[in-house]
Amino acid sequence: MQIGAVAVPYQLRRSSRRRTLGLTVTPHEVRIHAPSWTPRPEIESYVIQQHNWLSRAWARMQARAPQPVSTALAEVRYLGRVLALDIQPALLSDVRRHGDTLHVHVPHDTDHQALIREWLLARATRLLAWRLARIARRLGRSPSRFALSNAQTQWGSCTRSGHVRLNWRLVQAPLTLIDYGAAHELAHLVHLDHSPRFWAQVATLCPEALARRAELRKMSTTLFQL
Repeated sequence: MQIGAVAVPYQLRRSSRRRTLGLTVTPHEVRIHAPSWTPRPEIESYVIQQHNWLSRAWARMQARAPQPVSTALAEVRYLGRVLALDIQPALLSDVRRHGDTLHVHVPHDTDHQALIREWLLARATRLLAWRLARIARRLGRSPSRFALSNAQTQWGSCTRSGHVRLNWRLVQAPLTLIDYGAAHELAHLVHLDHSPRFWAQVATLCPEALARRAELRKMSTTLFQL
């Protein structure tokens, strides 16, 4: 797909359940969503009509895309706290936290950032499920399934079947922002949209929801570095 002077990868996703054409822009590609019966010429005409919007959306997404992490990474965040990194060569890998320092023992030819991600992921598995369950009890509804997400631009998702996913990188944020992310997705169990009723539901589950949303957006570039 050509957007201006740039060749952009794209995917065409057809679904028998979809009723309208739509577009999703990610940092890596454009996704075209179409009902299964829509003729190809109609899809191509729709994409051409949306060219100006696509150009702006692609430019915004590229500007927001996280930059590769420097090999000189000196700190990491956990529950809103900044932990200094103490990286040492070792025969066996080991990651342990002592106060505000994360000690990382790294064998030869091992990626220390991968070890840090594994350490955070292990804590996210239990911690995010715990916070989600607390807010679900307040809502009086539980997701049909919960899993962690590794998405590059989204903090969470909720499907029509009630499957909720939260991005593991949320474990780097303070608990107040984790709770906002959980409340946002759980509110979709009641309203699968972003209508005023949806935001009212979020507000009942998470005080100061809009302020927390703004704070999470402000931190996104930093938290998506890992």
